Parts: sequence; C-alpha cells; structure tokens
Amino acid sequence: MRVHVLASLAHLAHHRARPDDAIDYAAQGQQELTAGPSHPELAARLWALQARGHAAAGRSRETRALPGRAETALQGGNGAAPSPWVSPFDAGSLAGEAARCMRQLGDLPAAQHHAQRVLELWPAGRTRSRAFGHLTLAGVLIERGELEQACTVATDVLRTTGSLGSYLVIRQLRDLRDQLHPHRATTCARDFLDHLAEALRQREWLYRLTTDITQPRTSPTP
Repeated sequence: MRVHVLASLAHLAHHRARPDDAIDYAAQGQQELTAGPSHPELAARLWALQARGHAAAGRSRETRALPGRAETALQGGNGAAPSPWVSPFDAGSLAGEAARCMRQLGDLPAAQHHAQRVLELWPAGRTRSRAFGHLTLAGVLIERGELEQACTVATDVLRTTGSLGSYLVIRQLRDLRDQLHPHRATTCARDFLDHLAEALRQREWLYRLTTDITQPRTSPTP
C-alpha cells in the first residue's frame, strides 16, 4: 500500500508542477518494491513517472532511458495481484507517457510515433483512453505544421466522444483550441475551431450536469 501512496504522491507532484518531487516519490516507490513481491504494472508506472519528471526538467538522457525500463518491467510476467484502488498501467499507458515526454523534450517525430502507438495498442472500446492518444497526436501534428491532418484527427475525437463529459478530455480540447487559434486564417483550422466551440459548450454543460448529479447534496445549516 505504501508504494501505491508514493505513486499517487508522484502523480500529484506533477500536477503541482514539482517534477523533482515527483521523481523523488517515484524513486522511493521503486525502492519499496525491491523489498516485496513484484508488481510489474506498478513498477512500470513508477519508471514512467520518473521519466515525466526528467522530461519536465529538460533532462533528455534520463528521460529516454526510463521508458525502456518501464517496458522491461511490463514484460516481467505476473506479479502480486494489483490493488483495486490502483489504475491499470499497460503498454498503451506507457506509450502515452512516452509521447508526453518526447513532446516536452521537443522530439516531435518520437512523440508522434508514441502517440500513434497508443492508438494501435488500445481497442476502439477504450473511448476515453483513445481520445487522449488522438488529442496528443493532434497537438504534435500542429507543432509540426501538419494542420490538415491535425484537424482530421481532432475531428475524429469529437465524433467518437460526443457523449463523454470527461473534464480531462475537455481540458485537452481547450488546449488544442489554443494551439490552433494562431492558425485560424487557414480554412481547416477555422472550420474545426467553429465546430469545436459548439462541441465544448455541449461537453461543458454535460460535465456540469453529471457533476451536479454525482455530488452529494448537503442540508442547509439550521
């Protein structure tokens, strides 16, 4: 359980823009794993969390080495039964993390390769996971100047995730909007941005609706 907590702390540190703390937490988790039964998925996740931290700090050599260690961990066979509280981490998850890392380092060809690998590994039924892969790929394509292909990929996300009120998907769609806005003079970007504006209004409404339904209501203080 302590290793799961350390992995969660590393993940939180990334959200707080504290990459060195994330590296330290993940490294502590790796040390804890050596004293107990093997957990291939958890070990791979910890290596990926460290890679993300080094990428955020611009350390190319360390970043490029760690996904290989994560892949080796995943290939290590069955370990102890994973905790139901821990999100699964598989080859598709690793490809997504590698794409994020390579993009942060500015290695756009490698980032595109890993983003495409996400889509190869995850089946069509994993709508939310594939959406992240598509959105990462679209962002990389924009950075590479391939606007028409980026808009095609992003349009496919809107088509396949129409009923998905995920906050993280909404946030990535907003990021994509901001990326494309300087290119609005091009026809493909302008058409997609107009389509995206309506899609975001609908998704934000859906997200607020589902949040209101799932949040417990409290009685007014007498």
